[in-house]
Amino acid sequence: MTADAENTPRWLALPQPRTAALTGGLWRPASVRVVADDPAFAREAVRLEAELAARGMPSGDRSIIRLVATAPSAASTEAFEIDIADDVEVRASSPVGIFRATRQLLHNLRAQGAVPHGAVRSAPSVPERGLHLDAARKHFPTESILALLSALADVGLTSLQWHVSEHEGFRIGSEAFPEVVSAEHVSRTDAAVIAEAAADLHIDLIPSLDMPGHLGRVLAAHPELRLPGADGNPIEGALDITRDEAVAFARRLIDDVAPLFPHSTRWNLGGDEFVDFARIDDHPALAGAARERFGDRATGFDLLTDFVNRIAAHLRDHGFAARAWNDGMLRGEVVALDPDVTLTWWTNWHVDMRPLSAAVAAGARLVNFHDGLFYYVLGEKAGYRYPTSARIWEAEWHPGLFPSLPDGTRQEIAAPYPALLLGSFFSVWSDDSDAQSVEQVLDGIRSPLRAMAERAWNGGSRLRLAEFDEIDARIGVAAPPASAAR
Repeated sequence: MTADAENTPRWLALPQPRTAALTGGLWRPASVRVVADDPAFAREAVRLEAELAARGMPSGDRSIIRLVATAPSAASTEAFEIDIADDVEVRASSPVGIFRATRQLLHNLRAQGAVPHGAVRSAPSVPERGLHLDAARKHFPTESILALLSALADVGLTSLQWHVSEHEGFRIGSEAFPEVVSAEHVSRTDAAVIAEAAADLHIDLIPSLDMPGHLGRVLAAHPELRLPGADGNPIEGALDITRDEAVAFARRLIDDVAPLFPHSTRWNLGGDEFVDFARIDDHPALAGAARERFGDRATGFDLLTDFVNRIAAHLRDHGFAARAWNDGMLRGEVVALDPDVTLTWWTNWHVDMRPLSAAVAAGARLVNFHDGLFYYVLGEKAGYRYPTSARIWEAEWHPGLFPSLPDGTRQEIAAPYPALLLGSFFSVWSDDSDAQSVEQVLDGIRSPLRAMAERAWNGGSRLRLAEFDEIDARIGVAAPPASAAR
């Protein structure tokens, strides 16, 4: 172990706990036994014993780690307490809370070879902290997604939003529509492996099947369902939502994919960049259908909102809570967005997009996808730069800090956060699929993703950037868990 660990114990883990009262001394027994006082924690006990054995601490009675159930926490099911002396007691109200706590122990072992004695307490500031992965433009093999799940779980992230369909590819197996599937894709058998691995690691796997836009690959096989453009020619990637048969086709796409996500409860249906929203009135098919259905005041945005509402209802029948990107939402004249649709708020780049204040006033649930800080766009297309921990710290980002308006006006929800602010996500977008290999992507996102994890858990961070960077480097990369073995 290092000299600083011997002389001045520090808690070297990410995300940092809310409090760490260290008392001096270090825990590093020759052997350890993990005991689950509650049967619900049995899986975590088995997992932790195997992980400690892999670090040279075999099963034995030199020390005991006891996993103890507490009453449900008002703060979060992820809240935990750890007391470390000759033995260790980990307390939480749920298996995920135990899991979060045991990652903290493992980080210290990786960073400094021992765990400081003391009392540690923590709970997250927001319930969701995740990663969106565009595995549609670029194929991410099953093994890489399993490794990514391990990396997310290692630093307390809760969710992987798996984007499977784009203009350039449809990357998950289909029984109903095999003609739309790309040659390189994740099979339905492997998708089941991914779903089980995610559940075992307490990761919510969120399908992202964008519609009615971003359907270029799908509609290449079904060109009769394309929306007519302003010039009468079909728009290659846009579904013709003026026709009931096209909406029924969208439902069947969902019906085909939904069984691959048996543990999931959320679904991102997209709703973004369907047409050029700044010129939506130039699409007579949309405007005409909207007025016919909803009256003379209706616009294409009303038709889009109605489509999102109809798809959200269909997803609800499957047991999924619907989500949609913010840029086309809250812009209708007569059709209100289903209040159960959560807005995944990525941008306010155009002056006509509704501000965050409108969503708050409407009582919409929000997830912060801040594109200026957390969009890892391959090839740095569309003016994006690869995120860095330095820029995240410079912005003093926290989960309530959203992208600014076009005039630079700051958009922020202050802590303590209201229940409508669900959390924040980092995003990988594969615009230039050849710009980086899969391995380069996973390596490139590691530090800024961990920076978001630290600041999302804590609503900011007490760490200085240099301290974060040091801990990030010292904890290294976790070995893939046994659950990821195929």
